[in-house]
Amino acid sequence: MAEQRALSQWEIDALLNDLPGDASEEDTGTRHDRSALTAIKSYDFRRPDKFSKEQWATLQSIHEHFARMLGASFSSRLRTMVSVRLSSLEQGLYEEWQVQVPNPTVCYVMGMRPLIGNMVVEFNTEIAAEVVDRLLGGNGALVDRTRELGEMEVGLLRSFSRIFSLALQEMWSTVRPVEPTLQDVGLDASLIQVAAPTDVVLTAAFEMIIGNHRGQMSFCIPYQVIEPLTPSLSAQLWMTNNTRHAISDEERHAMETLIGRSRVDLSVVLGGVDLPARTVAGLQEGDTFVLDARLGRPLHVVIGERTRFLALPGVVGSHMGVQIADVIEERPAGLPVADLVPAEPQPEAGQPEQPEQQAS
Repeated sequence: MAEQRALSQWEIDALLNDLPGDASEEDTGTRHDRSALTAIKSYDFRRPDKFSKEQWATLQSIHEHFARMLGASFSSRLRTMVSVRLSSLEQGLYEEWQVQVPNPTVCYVMGMRPLIGNMVVEFNTEIAAEVVDRLLGGNGALVDRTRELGEMEVGLLRSFSRIFSLALQEMWSTVRPVEPTLQDVGLDASLIQVAAPTDVVLTAAFEMIIGNHRGQMSFCIPYQVIEPLTPSLSAQLWMTNNTRHAISDEERHAMETLIGRSRVDLSVVLGGVDLPARTVAGLQEGDTFVLDARLGRPLHVVIGERTRFLALPGVVGSHMGVQIADVIEERPAGLPVADLVPAEPQPEAGQPEQPEQQAS
């Protein structure tokens, strides 16, 4: 026969806590349910996550770097200010990207050798019309952006694809060398099939501003194309490779040669004078007026629109010239150029002041 004894206070409290409907138990159960819900994460088997957080951050940096390079390439080729900015970077299905792309649009199908498969570079007809007009010497002001592109314009855009090829090559060079090549040009994204409708793709959207016109551009890269690159998509490795890509002596010499051929506007300011408008309107040949510059004082040498040097006038052979006397560094904000000019020596007692320059 089992031993009969009274329950202890600890056993009584334990039994009361286990009774259903108890408030403390309801609170404890609610907390357990909430913690379980927070631990559970939804997972879409049709759209699995293919990239880790570190790989995603690296992809973000790579595409931002590509946007800056493409903007510089467009500006050089079209001879106008072009701004390219990464708007979004997403992972989705190929059919979803096809639905959100406008029609008509310009689609470049690019191969990525030695990677297997193709990617799509797409930009809308607003950008395409602007590019075609500026390549032909226009300024984009009188372009009809609603009409369809002709065969000659598509051919011109086909040759323009080299801009994207070079930018893509530079973009992936820090991860793995690739050779982008143009495979085809299309005007309807629904007819471009580089992946199955339910395949996972990486899409990047860019905002592009050419002159005063704004447009959109996007990438679509199937996951199976860049899957061999995923082991190299680490932020540390990408930063290391990007740092190692220093400018060689040959590249530096080529840059100096190209810059050395550039022409800049250079002028020497002899002086100035304030005259009423009626006096300027009545000037005739042979009239003389006094400048505010003094003999022996350095003259301002202006490059572009900024004073860079101080020089002394003279004669070189049969030509007039100047000799650089000082270099004007970047002046602090709010400090006029006149404050950087060395103070002219004051005449000693008994010596006459230097006469002012005259111009006729």
